[in-house]
Amino acid sequence: MVEPGIFAFHLALHLLKEVPSLRTYRQIPLLLALLLWMLTLPSAGWAESSAMTMEGGVANEYDYQEYVYLTGKPVLFRGSFKVTVTPSGDTNTTKLTYTLLDESGKNKLSRNSTYLEKVAEREDKSQSVRTSQLDKFSETITIDGVKYQLVDGRINKSVLYDKHPVVNYYSGNWEGRKIYTVNKDQGRLTVDISGTTVGYDHNWGRTETQRMTQLLTYTPGIAPNTTTTAAAAANSATTAHLQTSWEGQVDTTINLSTDRTVSYAPNEPEEISFFGGYVLSERGSMAGNAEYDLPYLATTTTSTTTGNRTTTTTNTVLNNLVRNHGNLAMSYTTAPKVQRLYVPSYGDIRGHWAEESIHQTAGLKAWGAPEGYFGPAQPITRLDFAMAFVRALGVAAADGPAGNIAYTAGYPNLPEPGQTAAPKKPVTITANYNGATGTARLKITLPPPEPAADVPPKAPGYAEVKAAVTSQLMKGVSETRFDPFGLITREQAATILVRGLGLKNLAPAGQFELPYQDSSQISPWARESVYVAQRLGLMQGDDYGLFRPADPISRSEAAYLLTKMITYLQEDVKEGYRDRLMNLY
Repeated sequence: MVEPGIFAFHLALHLLKEVPSLRTYRQIPLLLALLLWMLTLPSAGWAESSAMTMEGGVANEYDYQEYVYLTGKPVLFRGSFKVTVTPSGDTNTTKLTYTLLDESGKNKLSRNSTYLEKVAEREDKSQSVRTSQLDKFSETITIDGVKYQLVDGRINKSVLYDKHPVVNYYSGNWEGRKIYTVNKDQGRLTVDISGTTVGYDHNWGRTETQRMTQLLTYTPGIAPNTTTTAAAAANSATTAHLQTSWEGQVDTTINLSTDRTVSYAPNEPEEISFFGGYVLSERGSMAGNAEYDLPYLATTTTSTTTGNRTTTTTNTVLNNLVRNHGNLAMSYTTAPKVQRLYVPSYGDIRGHWAEESIHQTAGLKAWGAPEGYFGPAQPITRLDFAMAFVRALGVAAADGPAGNIAYTAGYPNLPEPGQTAAPKKPVTITANYNGATGTARLKITLPPPEPAADVPPKAPGYAEVKAAVTSQLMKGVSETRFDPFGLITREQAATILVRGLGLKNLAPAGQFELPYQDSSQISPWARESVYVAQRLGLMQGDDYGLFRPADPISRSEAAYLLTKMITYLQEDVKEGYRDRLMNLY
């Protein structure tokens, strides 16, 4: 099912066929129309809706496909999938429309589903629960002349979202049942559905993995009327398997991911003002695999000749005692998107050990002036650290997204780097589902930060400081002072990194040892964060086994920490949410 902030990605999806101005990806960027309403949903938070439906299908911006098991064997359907989402107060109405055909073009699937979703926020807005249920439905599937009509459907889903400055995490469960009549009264098929979903969403990517189990139970109904006509006899042979009870089970795992990577592109000409630069690439993907345990189902053809006339009869045999076990896989990827990053002109970083990190973060406009002197050995101030962190990692704040690069699976309508995102008016847009690029983060609503008298609204970095304080990424040194020109120590940097990820809970409970010679000098409030930063590979000790918790970090070290953080978000987090759950290693 697609929830309010979804399409779908995890979740989502073509662009509207019915609206000419939105008809193709050539006219507007993929997802722009669809994601516009996601930025304006009334509930607080980011992309808080799972990006995938509960049908076990996969999609990209052009195609949708899913396997159907109602006959007792897998049948692949492909076609169009459209979603309409209408927010109203704390309720969102999502309508999904499927029009699918199998490879022969003779078998058809038509499905319309409407879900209602309620959103409940915790008092501090740090968590929300989105609960949805199937409200209206119609579904007809015709396979080999047998008609499956959905007559009853009940599906309930609930997802918990835990929101942090850099990452949102979510996990949910659903249960449901679908009941089909088979050729009106020839049989009854019940499909019991249960599933789980888990995912995350941040400015450098998103991943959602869904696991679903379908238990199928078929019971024969009234046998067809047996007549002596040849046509009736042929039809009776074709549908003979409908008189046999059977059970089956299908376990499906679906993953939706959007990956953003940064790579260096050198310039070949020597007579050019810059040697090369970094390129941001983005690609969405959706992949699924299914393991099924179904009855043995075989089709045989016999020919009978009477005089000059030959009659061909197709017989379908079903044996529930003999099992058909198998595995299926399907996948789609989206067309890649690229964007060049800005190239700074610093005169004091060539050959520096952190030159690559400085160039990457400068390309994201993490720093102030893009030319002159960077000052890699200078200690970084609290103001510069807040600006660099918020800009490079896309921290969500009360005034909307603060990242720097338009992100089709995150912020689709970001202004140019360093500019302020303009508020959007609520709209409702119908668009085709894009399951492979995920959903947008939503405008987050949090209590305004405490005033900082030493960072006035017109001061450089005010927006970033406000975002850091509002999202509780950083705190002031008092109720009225941020101390913008104070320095950041190593233990403070570790605390900010871990706080942004929301992973302080990875530290052991109670007393624990830290692998540093000077661990006794680490402040009690920083010990858990220092442990987690070391465990995640974000910060380590020096060659002498010292962490040096009270030492201020330099500007070059801050740039290196930010690129380490981005790499962790791009690669390490994904391993637990996609690679392990999809058995990719």
